[in-house]
Amino acid sequence: MDARGTSNDYSRTDGGPRELQTIVGIDEAGYSPLLGPLVVSAAGFEARAIPTDWWVALRAPRAGDRPGPASSPAVDDSKKLYTPARGVGRLELAVLAFLKTIGQTPATLRGLLACVGAEADAEAYPWYREADVVIPVAADREEIDRAAASLSRSFEESGVRFTRFRSVPLLVGNYNRKVQRRGNKSLVLFHSALGLVDRFLHSEEDVCVLADKQGARTYYGDLLSQYFFGCRLEQNAEAKELSTYRILHEGRRFGISFCLKGDAVHLPIALASMCSKYIRELFMIIFNRYWRSINPDLRPTSGYQLDGRRYIRCISSLPEFEQVSRDLIIRKK
Repeated sequence: MDARGTSNDYSRTDGGPRELQTIVGIDEAGYSPLLGPLVVSAAGFEARAIPTDWWVALRAPRAGDRPGPASSPAVDDSKKLYTPARGVGRLELAVLAFLKTIGQTPATLRGLLACVGAEADAEAYPWYREADVVIPVAADREEIDRAAASLSRSFEESGVRFTRFRSVPLLVGNYNRKVQRRGNKSLVLFHSALGLVDRFLHSEEDVCVLADKQGARTYYGDLLSQYFFGCRLEQNAEAKELSTYRILHEGRRFGISFCLKGDAVHLPIALASMCSKYIRELFMIIFNRYWRSINPDLRPTSGYQLDGRRYIRCISSLPEFEQVSRDLIIRKK
């Protein structure tokens, strides 16, 4: 196990060739806003060994790098690739290019949700109920095709293969119910993340899960034991920078590492954050579009605390605001 929480030697003990290893990166977007969904996503890969440097292996630039003529799309912490002024273009390019490498080409948000195995009960929300967004909204289709072709070449050369995204979008009403039931939002996030882990576990595979550290938490053993009740848990390290565990549960075995600033070290974590942010921003497009259809002078919001309060003040005088439960609009925490 290296200092970043991954082992680069997955060779079989009988001297046979290395078996394919499933690597899953997990991250979220929208943990602190006042408005809009919390989205948790997982990015899955297969490889015979975890790359020492994911970015080099996949020829993927980071946010500040100058892309080469045959480089893959930029992958980095979503906060480095997205600002409201810059828009979703770089997030969209990467997410849709990765999906295209596995034959998935969603044309709308609803199609994207189907690709990532996500269900969001939108019927209670007037702004979501019958709405959708055509994608791509910012990236060029030909550029997406070129990025996907470059990724495919990188996969073939590196022996690393992208397998799928999985996401959980928690719309505000569902989020508020879960916070009330669990007592705090950190537990909501943790259980949502482990729910995604569960979807990658199979008895015949060894799985390596990589997750960004959640807040200042260092100790995850009790929470893991509660979620995977009856598991055998081996604690490998618990420190500020890295907490790692091995778990055997119902015939399934996997390792899970919580890494401080993991999206700077592990491309799968960064890619998961980008998928989460992209999906969240598409939901916010619909949310803003609804309220601006009522008040065209309304300035759009990303939903974060200060601007979210400004937005609530602006829409609270509208009759449509009074017709909807506050629990469907405003987060409790």
